[in-house]
Amino acid sequence: MNGRSEVTAVLFDLDGTLLDTAPDLVFALNGALMEAGFPACPEAEVKPFISGGARAMLGYCLAKEIEGKPGHRFPHPFIEEKGAEDRLNRLLERMLDLYEAQVAERTRFFEGVERILDELDARSLPWGIVTNKISRFTNPLTKALKLWQRSGCIVSGDTTTEKKPHPLPLLEARRRLGRAAERCVYIGDAARDVEAGRRAGMATLAALYGYIAADDEPSGWGADGLLTGPLDLLVWLDSEGHP
Repeated sequence: MNGRSEVTAVLFDLDGTLLDTAPDLVFALNGALMEAGFPACPEAEVKPFISGGARAMLGYCLAKEIEGKPGHRFPHPFIEEKGAEDRLNRLLERMLDLYEAQVAERTRFFEGVERILDELDARSLPWGIVTNKISRFTNPLTKALKLWQRSGCIVSGDTTTEKKPHPLPLLEARRRLGRAAERCVYIGDAARDVEAGRRAGMATLAALYGYIAADDEPSGWGADGLLTGPLDLLVWLDSEGHP
């Protein structure tokens, strides 16, 4: 562990790490788009933008349609010039309303995640969730998937005054678990996850099976390890974390 202490707590990102939330998110996105007269966007194209939130997902699809190429910002400059910002904000709210209405209809655990959580419980190793998803969606989702009932803590995007990549949410999670930051490991599928964990003084692992774009380079994020699948966490803990 590069000189770190033994791991005594495990923290997870939610979307793209513990749960495959893409089907519900993209269903809501496309519902809002089609109501507004835009075509649906393929799930495979949108997945890399999920970690950026609903605005990033919507921005990609709208810029792709309007300019014939994908974009990465929302509202897109072209749309702003047309004076349609209010309409776009309503479109975003419609997407979020649709998502809230079916937040756990199609969402599933990534294969192997449930086994990991069972093993952490068997080892009496506390674990928690730190996500930028706001509690409006995090709470019903984690309750539906029985994560609310068994996790040691859940820190949402509006739990603290800062979001990842700021370290504050992770520090709040370790406080709730009663563990020192240097004895925690944080797993996520985005560069901001690794940055937040490193800034919090934790070990970090990049979930390569999550929502990562083809041109991303997780090997350059500075994580302490790369997980090709959820079960790789147990291998890492046994070899590096020494729980």
